[in-house]
Amino acid sequence: MNAKTILQFSVGPIGAGLLSLITLPFIAWFFTVEDVGRMTMLQVVLGLAVSLFSLSMHQAYVREYHEEKDKAALLKISMMPGLILLILTTLLVLILPFSISYLLFGIDSILLTFLLFVGIFTTYLINFLAHVIRMQERGLAFSATQIAPKLFLLILISFIMLLNITAEFKVLMLMNTVAAVLSLFIFSWLTKDTLSVAVKKTIDVKLLRRMLTFSLPLVAGGIAYWGLTTMDRLFLRSLSGFEELGIYALATALASAVAVINSIFSSLWHPTLYKWVKEGVDNNKMQRVIENVVLAVAFIWSLVGLLSFILPVFLPSNYLGVEYLVVGCIAMPLFYLISEPTGAGIGITRRSSYIFIASVVALLVNAVMNYLLIPDYGASGATIASVIAFFVFFTIKTESSAMLWFSFPRFKIYIVVISYMIATIVMVLSKANIGNFYIVWIVLFLSALTLYYKRLCEAICLIKAYLIKD
Repeated sequence: MNAKTILQFSVGPIGAGLLSLITLPFIAWFFTVEDVGRMTMLQVVLGLAVSLFSLSMHQAYVREYHEEKDKAALLKISMMPGLILLILTTLLVLILPFSISYLLFGIDSILLTFLLFVGIFTTYLINFLAHVIRMQERGLAFSATQIAPKLFLLILISFIMLLNITAEFKVLMLMNTVAAVLSLFIFSWLTKDTLSVAVKKTIDVKLLRRMLTFSLPLVAGGIAYWGLTTMDRLFLRSLSGFEELGIYALATALASAVAVINSIFSSLWHPTLYKWVKEGVDNNKMQRVIENVVLAVAFIWSLVGLLSFILPVFLPSNYLGVEYLVVGCIAMPLFYLISEPTGAGIGITRRSSYIFIASVVALLVNAVMNYLLIPDYGASGATIASVIAFFVFFTIKTESSAMLWFSFPRFKIYIVVISYMIATIVMVLSKANIGNFYIVWIVLFLSALTLYYKRLCEAICLIKAYLIKD
């Protein structure tokens, strides 16, 4: 991809991240901590729905996109199995003799149950349509789809202040659902040419079988990864209640602004990687990508560690503790970001079962550590458990890729990430009360620059050459 395309793909995640940073204080000031915790449970369920009902066919769609000429047929084959399964499951759940909304949110409400299922179907469809736009390399369209849900939600939440609407969870969930539905209309319009053709296509059973062979091992892995990313919230919900969950949820939501970088990289990385696979992968090129990502992660981690103290200025007093929790919460997307290039060999060799192994092992580590740490340390314990679990996920994925593909140098990578992980755990346990701790983040970043000095110089030279050219 050229610089223009990269910029177009970057506008959406960056804009969405900025809108999230604006929206979060609105939610924190207008709604209770418990309602923020309930909103987290909604996100947990929506994440599970995508992991389970998609059957990971969106990943198979990405994997086969450059191999198949009929893109519309490929999309229909990707979407139909999971959509049928979702419809059947919805009908089954609706006849069960208990309240889904009470189980999840502690509120017995038919409206909440209805909004929940509307959100699940909307999220399912958006997931596939976003991959269509992404694989077509329509950067501005992709960016629009990233910004739209956040912008709609911010506009709807502003009505609370303008119209003096009662700030309760039903209102918050209604606004979230309406924003998602409006976003789906935009996605559908942007992909209308592909969708209109896809509806008329017949199912290629041979292609369906090949895609399911690739995707089904990823389903278990996807569910395990969902558990890995949400286990902390479930344990906090059961062991600490909605208030502690709300504080932790805000920390993870703030950390999601860092995940913007993850989103940009993933949007660019997977299409580029599989193009390289088709053309013949240069191992040296892959090594450069890995080292540049490590440097970027070191910079982001240190920057958040240095600036986290300013967060309480923008939040109500009942969210004390967010400033040190957020440093731990950013570790999760950053570990995943590094694992994208270091684990590339798994996708290249189509050995997707290794992602399942990494997710399950990390999930078990997370469950045990949450059980042990949350009763005594609350949200801090959940943060530490997730940091260590994601390190395990990253390690297994990296080592599996090195075994399946080529054994790239990893010693310096582990020095950097383990050092940052230890510093983060110390900060969380001490509740950021160690004097002059900011020095640690500066030293860690300078150490990473020293370890990858050659790559740093190369990057600087490339930037200079690009600026001179322009």
